[in-house]
Amino acid sequence: MTIKSRKPIFSRAARADLRSIFKYIATRNPEAAANFVLDIHLKIRSIARSGFTGVARDEIGQNLRGLPYRDRCIYFRIEDTRIYIVRILHGRQDISLEDFPESEI
Repeated sequence: MTIKSRKPIFSRAARADLRSIFKYIATRNPEAAANFVLDIHLKIRSIARSGFTGVARDEIGQNLRGLPYRDRCIYFRIEDTRIYIVRILHGRQDISLEDFPESEI
C-alpha cells in the first residue's frame, strides 16, 4: 500500500498563528522561537505523509481534525492531494466557532 504525501497549504489565520507563536517566544529566546516554529512545520509535514491522524472536530467544521502537539493544537483538513492547515492554537486556549471563520474551514 502506497501512502500519498499531501502538500501542506496554510490559511491566513494559520500563518498569523505561526507568526504570533514566533514573536511571543522570540521575546525571550529567538533561537528557541525559530526552532519551535520549524518543529511545527516538520510535524505538519509528518501529518501530510501519514494521512488521517488527529481527532475529528466536526462540531467546529466538517472534516476538520485537531492534533495536539507541544502545547499547541494543529487544526487541519485532509484532502486528496493536500492538507489544509486551518489554525495552530495553544492547547489550553478555549476555542469557539469564532476562532474558525467559515472561509477558513
